[in-house]
Amino acid sequence: MTVVPEDQNGGAPRWRFVVLAALILLLTVMVLAVLWQVPHLLPGPFERWSGAVLDATPTPAILEPTITRLYADVNDQARTVTFHLEAEVPPDRQVFEVLLWYDTGPGHRAQHVAAPLTHTISISYQLDALLEGFTRTLTATDELDYWWLVRDTAGDSIRAGDTVMLGPQLVSMTTAFPPEPPPIDFTWAVSATEHFQFFYVPGSAAERDRFELGSVAEGALALIEPRLEVYLDGQMGIYLVPRVFWQGGAAYGNKVQLISYLDRNYTAVETWSYFAHEGTHALAQDILQPKEEGGPDGVLVEGLAVWASGGHYSEEPIDEWAALVVDSGGYLSLAQLRAGPFYEFQHETSYLESGSFVQYLVGRYGLEPLKELYGQATGDAGHDEALVQSLYGKGYAELDQEWLEYLSSLEPSPEQAEFWRLQVRTFDLIRRYETDLDPDARILPGTSPPEWMSDTLKVFLKRADAPRNLVFETALIAAQERVYSGDFKGASALLDDVEAALDAGGELTRPSLLARQQILEALAAQDRAILRADAAAYSGSLAPGSSLAQPEAVARRLAPPFRAYEQELVRLDLADDGSMARGVVLIHAESADADFDEDGLLFAVEFVQAGGRWLMSGRAATRTALTPPPVRTD
Repeated sequence: MTVVPEDQNGGAPRWRFVVLAALILLLTVMVLAVLWQVPHLLPGPFERWSGAVLDATPTPAILEPTITRLYADVNDQARTVTFHLEAEVPPDRQVFEVLLWYDTGPGHRAQHVAAPLTHTISISYQLDALLEGFTRTLTATDELDYWWLVRDTAGDSIRAGDTVMLGPQLVSMTTAFPPEPPPIDFTWAVSATEHFQFFYVPGSAAERDRFELGSVAEGALALIEPRLEVYLDGQMGIYLVPRVFWQGGAAYGNKVQLISYLDRNYTAVETWSYFAHEGTHALAQDILQPKEEGGPDGVLVEGLAVWASGGHYSEEPIDEWAALVVDSGGYLSLAQLRAGPFYEFQHETSYLESGSFVQYLVGRYGLEPLKELYGQATGDAGHDEALVQSLYGKGYAELDQEWLEYLSSLEPSPEQAEFWRLQVRTFDLIRRYETDLDPDARILPGTSPPEWMSDTLKVFLKRADAPRNLVFETALIAAQERVYSGDFKGASALLDDVEAALDAGGELTRPSLLARQQILEALAAQDRAILRADAAAYSGSLAPGSSLAQPEAVARRLAPPFRAYEQELVRLDLADDGSMARGVVLIHAESADADFDEDGLLFAVEFVQAGGRWLMSGRAATRTALTPPPVRTD
């Protein structure tokens, strides 16, 4: 047997212990690695098992552009406002564009602010009022609205805004936008139909509705041509202006017409009636026979137009109303009307009597003698009396008596009597309103539109838009809508309110007018909230629970980067108990990105009163209701 020394056997046990330790360390590392992956592979069970130790929530990833902070500093002594923005976009994108809008003249252009091409930005922009000026529009004297927009390289964007309070030095610098200068190079936009050329202001309601207007004008022409037995050769020129003047229509030589066309037409005259009435004047130029001077008097001129149109402002019971006038204190004899000054008499009465008299002559004696009288009359009493004798075998006095006897045989209804009374009262108040609060509406140019100079253009291209004007005009429109619907009591009450306000120099004291003023103020506040992308303020202008107040609807309304936004109230009527109101607004809007598709369109709106405030409860697109001309078989 061989014996090995002890010091030669000692290496083997130590080597086995080292290997065993290494294996234990390897297993430990593997177990720890598995345990590290468990929370990621099985997050739910692991969190329930681990309790509060692993309950921390990781910071969410940015998935879309986000404005994290915006604010503004005012240095009143230096006359500066510094706007600050902090924002970020998703990590895989960069900031592509930053816009800043604030409510001054230069600020409305929406400044492009330089920003680093990173996914996180913190930038500032300083408004220096001493350099820029401080011309303001919507905001109150001591406030300034603004918004920031951030767009990333993927095309996604975020817009948010606020209001900053100004100091006394900046407030003292505030100036209003100067009035627009008279247009120097204004050009009418033009469209045409078979018988008409339409000239209108670009961007106006006439441009929006030009195709419907063409159809209505052609229908009106088809109404009057067979009645007059005069047919148009060529085209008429119609100039459509976006403001009310007088009753809204005038005719010039060469078959040129001037007609009011706007959504807030407080005369409420049907558009087809304008085309028919002024179109009759244009066609009647072909009836006139050559003479050295003079022409038919006002009775023949306006009587022909009222008769051919079937009424003055719409289709009307001409003879029944004339019978009412004869029995009233407002009757004017034909001798008075013919002697004149015709256009200074009560307008509705003189036109109605003339229309009824012409209608009687045509119905009794036929159209040809009337056309001969119209064509040969000079306005000289002796000449025209002899002309009547030769055509009718009797003089004006005898024809007048026959007409009055015919009218005395009629029995107008109480409804016809009340309608007539309210129509005369309405238009008397309209003319008083124009004289007191819209004097430009009393201007009737002596030259036709192609010859207008810049001062005349300035008047006829713009309407009165002060809140007080909107209150009066929407009240006048509502009163007439009530008349046409048969609500004579409601119409009379509204006219009482208008008259009381005019008696008070334009001061609004009656509830129906004060409510209109409050709704206008609510709309103006809503416009500001929409313009500066203030979700809280906009939501606060909406009736809770309405579809408008849903978060998605609010986000859609505030999304476009508006440089301008206004809801012009063009219709408004209130419930008799004053709890709700319905109206129509015309949108005027401009986006920094592109044309806004609602600009120039009409929306029907509803309001409810809650807690002493008017809140918008409904909004839906609507269209201009152009009534077609009546169809006659006579």
